[in-house]
Amino acid sequence: MFQLIKTFIAVYESRNFTQAAEQLYLSQPTISLQVKKLEEQMNATLFIRNGKQEIRPTEAADFFYPRALQMLELWEDSAQRIREKENFREHCFIACSNTCGVYLVPEIVAHLIEQYPRIDFSLEMMNSEEVLHQLEQNKADIGFVEKPVRSEFLNQSIIYKDELVLVGDPESEYWIMREELSGMRLVNEDYLKQQNLNPHLIQVNNGEMALALLHEGVGQSIISKLSLTGQEAWRNVPGENHRFFYLLTPKTAFREIIKQILISVEAYLAEKKQ
Repeated sequence: MFQLIKTFIAVYESRNFTQAAEQLYLSQPTISLQVKKLEEQMNATLFIRNGKQEIRPTEAADFFYPRALQMLELWEDSAQRIREKENFREHCFIACSNTCGVYLVPEIVAHLIEQYPRIDFSLEMMNSEEVLHQLEQNKADIGFVEKPVRSEFLNQSIIYKDELVLVGDPESEYWIMREELSGMRLVNEDYLKQQNLNPHLIQVNNGEMALALLHEGVGQSIISKLSLTGQEAWRNVPGENHRFFYLLTPKTAFREIIKQILISVEAYLAEKKQ
């Protein structure tokens, strides 16, 4: 059964039987046969074939995909831990975008490790789109991002209102800009358009690097007020001067421990708002 699920995932993600076969080191007829067998067991059509190469997932496939990822992840994790005779500690992977990862997630994890001493937490910073991808691919358990995202597989809730400030030399011809897909990049781009400004751009892929450049007197930029150290001269951003942080969670969580952790996270954040 798990081989059939692996095949389904490969076909769903590639939208191509040939590519799925290459990925799994199987022949294309074998891939087709396994998909057909899974469809028979589920009594449902999972893919619409449009010619030899093009395929389109059905509504049933869209429904099954996130659950297939979770079932496969749970099976592989359990089998590996039993084989290696681990001490059966649980794990939780938190994916977060930059500002959340530096100024919000550490205090949440500090709270969680007191409640869950047998959990091994892994934290990784990435841009918001990558956080979304990690959660949809069931590679992360919890996500924190700095811009709203769209996903039929995830729940999204506002957890913090972040004040934005303008830092740097107002006369500078340079502007510090975050990387593509960064939530803060969108904020800065919108501001430059609204103010009809066309400065020279210096692109960085890290919030701390942007702040270090500003400390050195290089350019100006809109940043989160959370990142101020008290040494910077800052100005209010005209007009829209805030954004929201969001908690992303799977709509369907199979591991009971993750369900418990999510309840704890939401309770902690609710308490902080009071």
